[in-house]
Formats: sequence, structure tokens, C-alpha cells
Amino acid sequence: MEQKSEKRLFTAGEYMKEEYCAKIVRIGEMKPIEGSDFLVQTFVDGFSIVVQKGQFTVGEPVIYCMNETALNKEFLAANNQFELGLAEMNANAAEVLKLKEEGNIDEAKKLVGFFNKHGRVKLIKLRGCPSYGCIFKKESLVRWKKKLADEDLESYFTTDENGIEHPFSFDTISGELFAEAYVPPIQFPKDPTKREKRRDRGIKRFKRIIPGEFLLHYDTAQLQSSLWRFEPSTKITVSVKLHGTSVIVGNVLTRIPKPMTAAEQWFNKKVKKEMKHLGKQKVNPYWGKAKQEEQNKLLNDKKIEDFKIDYGPVFSSRTVIKNQFDSKYGGYTAGFYGQDIWTEYGNLIFKYLDKGMTLYGEICGYLTQSDSGIQGQYDYRCDHGQNFLMPYRITVKPENGKKEEWNVQKVHDWTVKLMDEHPEIANRLKPIPILYHGPINELYPDLPEGNDFGMAFLEHLQNDSERFGMEKNEPLCKNKVPREGLCIRIDDDPVAECFKLKTFAFLKKEQGEIDAGTVNIEMQDAYLGEGSNK
Repeated sequence: MEQKSEKRLFTAGEYMKEEYCAKIVRIGEMKPIEGSDFLVQTFVDGFSIVVQKGQFTVGEPVIYCMNETALNKEFLAANNQFELGLAEMNANAAEVLKLKEEGNIDEAKKLVGFFNKHGRVKLIKLRGCPSYGCIFKKESLVRWKKKLADEDLESYFTTDENGIEHPFSFDTISGELFAEAYVPPIQFPKDPTKREKRRDRGIKRFKRIIPGEFLLHYDTAQLQSSLWRFEPSTKITVSVKLHGTSVIVGNVLTRIPKPMTAAEQWFNKKVKKEMKHLGKQKVNPYWGKAKQEEQNKLLNDKKIEDFKIDYGPVFSSRTVIKNQFDSKYGGYTAGFYGQDIWTEYGNLIFKYLDKGMTLYGEICGYLTQSDSGIQGQYDYRCDHGQNFLMPYRITVKPENGKKEEWNVQKVHDWTVKLMDEHPEIANRLKPIPILYHGPINELYPDLPEGNDFGMAFLEHLQNDSERFGMEKNEPLCKNKVPREGLCIRIDDDPVAECFKLKTFAFLKKEQGEIDAGTVNIEMQDAYLGEGSNK
């Protein structure tokens, strides 16, 4: 893609999540909303947004803030976006508070926004039309930072080799955080050093990992932002997105600790002591530093290796490695659920993995021997205390070979074969539910070609309750809960990736849980920053 090289005011921070950020996008077509004379539906980056008629024009570059992001509070205050109960936080506080004192509540409401104290962007429906996030004009940014008046939003768009224009994702403006994933208030130990120590332990665990051998799962892209990847002839696999917790089990090359004799331990301690003494010595900053580093390396090379490289188990949640190899299959921590269900499945599945194989899956149902659901009421027809693993991705790496990604059908068939050959664990496994495999134009023959294809494809999927159960209750569950959504993969995709499409009903339920302060494991990991080795 074409990309400007000059210094930019809009930037993507190191820890930005593509699903929870802001974007410079272009306003799409406008559609009337039934029953409303002053609201219209538009589309930005594939997402439906409800706006006031005449407020925006087709093709106009704007700032799009995604659903469940938390926005910069100074930006919101400068644009009077906090709700009436927080009017004192807005720039026009004096005017609004005066109207409230005079009893002119309706007039006061017209001068404020709808954001709470956390600056959270929420999913809403207006006149039955879903609105995923919110958009702002450039003028709103200028009210916050006047120097942005000279910044050209058009210059941030990129165009690929096929002439397709792409929006620009960012979370930081002029070095200041603008948007981040919203996390409800979480009760943690008062002593902040305890969180720091937990993070430190996570970093130290990765010393056992050989780079490139074990990889955490990639972030799943939203289908709405990836429609340009699809054409009528694109062959896809559509599967059900289950609502559980991710687990990764690998049989990969690792640094496995080996027994050390007393003499070897004494020698290593002696070398470590010498290195520590060397580090305390004052040296000339110009030439002495290099010599000191060289001496330090020579001492380090003298140490007797306390590990051997061999195939061994690695168990992980989506972001946190669970076993440190200090015992054969030793678990690390009970974590979010108060129970280490990841190591439980690691111990169960590892013995069936070939050397170089890594399995990625979803654990669903209830915690083992517990009435607690892994994801609330999403029971997936498990009885209390029962659960299962659904493998959805497998990579293999033959000895001295290149890592290879299996297609979804092969993952499905591997699971079925394992269940047939080992009935003793069959009740702990479920094959990935594949709903469709084939070209898009055979799935939906009536889709238009050209620029309208992507949005038409998205709309068909979103409304396909007959084939894909969209916006219906999950038939795989006994409890009445909405289906989470779909996973769409492209056949023979040169890049390992999966596109997710969540239902509006699920997002609305999830939002209600967040409103109630319910914290799931992904939110906890995001807050603590544990286990990330990216």
C-alpha cells in the first residue's frame, strides 16, 4: 500500500487492539430509516452507524470510534459529550447548569451528549436500526487540539495494488491516548506492586520458549472491516463461533530443565557472582563499557547449561502460558476461573499430539465438577461440572521443516478420528461445527458484483437465520442464549486468519453484562497485561 513517510499525529500504539480503536474512515451510502424523518443509516468500514440527516455527506472523511472503546475524557469534555448528570465535566458546564437551575431540562439536554464518566462507546439501536460505535468530524478534534486544524485526514487513507482504499487505524493522537478497549472497574489488590510481580513472573516464564516454536493465537479480524478480501468466487468455510475460553496445547521444541550436580550448581553460582561483581565496577563510558560487555559475555559462556532442547508440552490460555516445565506437566495458576482448566486439557490432549503440533481450541460448558459456567449460561448442552474442547486450529512443524497451517476440514476430521480411536476421551471433545464450505456465489447466487458486493454479502450473512442461526438463540445450548456468531475462513489463504461476525443479540447481551460490571477473562488479561509475548 501507498504510505506517507512524514511524521504523523495519528498513530497506532504498541498495544493497540484492532477491534478496540479509532479509525479514519470515509462516510458510505446513506439509507433512510423507516419511521424517522431526521435519522439516516450510513456505513463506515462495513459497520452500520445511525446519524442525523444532513450532518454528514457521502465520501466525507471522519473519525470512527468502535463499539466498547473508552475515549479520551478531555476530547469528550471539549465537545460537551458527557451526559446531563455529568454536565460539570463539559466545556459548556456553566450554561447547562444554569438551564438546569431554571428548570429548562429539555433545553439543557440539547447541549450535552450521552457519554458516561468512563467515556465508553456503547452499542445502540435507534428506530430499530443498529449503530455500532460513533463518528466525529474533524472539527471535533480541533476543539480538543487546535494544531489538528492543519492535519489532512485524506492523507491517511492508503490504496493497495488493486486500487482498493483502506481506512487508517489509530489509538493515539499527538502522543496522547485517544481510544482504548473499555474495561469495567475491577477489584484488585490495593498494593500495585503485586500486579507488577505477577507480570514479572509472566515474562520470566517465556525464557523456556524457543522463538518461533510456540505461537499464541492471532487476533481474529472483524468481517465488517475485511470485506475487501472477498469476491463472488471466493471459496469460504463458515463455522459456528462458540463462547468459551481459548486454550493452546503444543508439543514443541522447548528448553527443558535438566538435573544439575552439586558441583555444577556451585560452578554456575561462582560465575554468576563474578558477573555481578563485574557489573558493579565503574568503567570509562567511552571504551570501558564495550570491554565490560565483552568480559560479561565470556563469563556467561562459561556457565554450564541447565537445560536441554527437546520436544515438550506448552499449555496456554489465549494470552498466558500456564506451565513452566518445573515438573513434567506442572500447572502454573488457577487464574480467572479459580481453576486451571487450561492445564487440565493440556494434560488430557498433549499425549495425542505429534512432535511439532500445536492445537488451538475453545473450552465450553462448565468448570470441572462445578456449577459455574465457563461463560455464564452458555452450557452447550453440558451438564453441571462437565465441559468439552472444540479444536478450531492446528499447526504442524515436522522436524527441520516449515510450520504448516491445516485447513478447517482437516482439523474437523482429525478431531473425529481422535474421538473414534480413543472413546475414553470422546466425551471431552467436539468437532468444529462447519455450516458451509464452498464459493460465496453458490451460497448467495443473487449477490451483485462490483462495489456493492461486499456490503450485500455482509447483509445476507447478518440476516441468514435459516442456515446460520443469526439473531436466534443458540441451538447448541440448553439455556436460551443468543448465538455468538460465525467464523469465516478463506480457502488456501496464504495468511493464517479468521474473520468473525458477531450477532447484534450477542453484542447487546455482552454489553448488558459489562454494564453490570461482569468481567470476563479477556478483560482481565487486557488489564493485567499478563503473558503477552508479542
